[in-house]
Amino acid sequence: MHGRHMKKAPKLFVIRGVTALILVLALSVCSFATVMANTVSANVIDGDQSYTFNMSSTDLEEILAQAEDRGMEPLGTLDIAQRVEGTTTVVVRRGVNLTVTEAGRETQLVAYEGDTVGQALLSNSIVLKEDDQVVPAQDTVLEGDLDVDIRRACQVVVIADGKRYSVTLLGGTVADALEQANVTVGEEDSLNYEEDKPLFDKMHIRVTRVMKVEITADGETKEYETSAQTVEAVLKKCGVELGEEDRVEPELTEKVTDGMKITVRRVEVKEEVKTEEVPFETEYKDTQSLYQGETQVDTQGVAGEKEVTYKVTYVDGKEESREADSEKVTKKPVNEVILRGVAEKEESTPSVDVSGGNGSGVSAGTFVDLYGNTVSYSSLLTGTCTAYSVPGGTTSLGWDAVYGVVAVDPNIIPYGTKLYITSPDGSVVYGYGIAGDTGGACMAGDIIADLCYNTIEECSQIGRRTMNVYILS
Repeated sequence: MHGRHMKKAPKLFVIRGVTALILVLALSVCSFATVMANTVSANVIDGDQSYTFNMSSTDLEEILAQAEDRGMEPLGTLDIAQRVEGTTTVVVRRGVNLTVTEAGRETQLVAYEGDTVGQALLSNSIVLKEDDQVVPAQDTVLEGDLDVDIRRACQVVVIADGKRYSVTLLGGTVADALEQANVTVGEEDSLNYEEDKPLFDKMHIRVTRVMKVEITADGETKEYETSAQTVEAVLKKCGVELGEEDRVEPELTEKVTDGMKITVRRVEVKEEVKTEEVPFETEYKDTQSLYQGETQVDTQGVAGEKEVTYKVTYVDGKEESREADSEKVTKKPVNEVILRGVAEKEESTPSVDVSGGNGSGVSAGTFVDLYGNTVSYSSLLTGTCTAYSVPGGTTSLGWDAVYGVVAVDPNIIPYGTKLYITSPDGSVVYGYGIAGDTGGACMAGDIIADLCYNTIEECSQIGRRTMNVYILS
């Protein structure tokens, strides 16, 4: 029994060993499959060289490091690496220095091997026209650092001495265009472009010759020679400084011409404070203590004062305008109060006393007015008359002081009496009026009537002269 069991043991050991081997192989296959599942294929293209390999990362820097491990030259300061979108393919572009010379000026640019000269210029925003000349040619493929010369095809107009010169150049500067047009620029002449400015198509080069101008400023007139093209430029070049408010004739933007006269007028705006009178107003109060037509000053009017701030404009030291900017009353005026009688006199028949007033009287009659009408009058006064005007004013009765209102001595001619006034010879006619104001000179017996006009100028028609004053029936 024991012997039989001992004979079976080797077989059992073999079976167990095979089973263990199978398990180890299965685990190894699974691990390899897992590693393969996490590996990607990367491809780096560097010019005509290509590097392909598997790796577990898709990071750009790690892909480039793997390519360098396989012999790719490391990227320089001008080189760039670009991943093809959505893939693990990386394209390396080797940078080169491109020195571009145009109209004597050099520009340093960066381009890339494999591009043409034309592509490199366009990618650096240098646009070429069909007739422009490029050396080397635009289809030249870049293999390293390169010098490129550009000559623009330019149609240029040179304007000088009242003439226009059209020239065509391939590249060059303003100086080259002037030389081809056979135009010489003097030391005092001026150009609208610097002489080393590169030409461009349709360029207009203007030569301004020295001109004589006359400048009047600050009380002096001086003559200058200048090549400046505008009035503003002339003043700057000749050292004439302008204030903000100063006025210049002609305008600052005006083109300069030989013999031009330029005037600078100095303008100064100042603030000035002036004390002025504030006029008082007149108030009327009716009273039974006076008869109708009688007045009496109850409160004497007193003018007030105010400070007025003016903005005053001076041109070359002389006042040109004055504008009130603000005002402040420093002393209020006192209104004048006049008592006006309203009591009626107990008189049966009002009559006109034709005596006094520095005139003579005639009773009853008729006259022909300026319209050819025959008019009756109850009395006629002949004597000295004067004229007055107070636009916007009022009479002692509170009426508007206008044409037709006559100031009288109410003791001689009662208020409200209708009148017709003319010179004895009829050469000066005042016409119809009404007694409505108190005349100081009338009260003094110096004149018989003071005739109201709307303006001071109209008063000159009367002045002081003898007139007929008809008291109308």
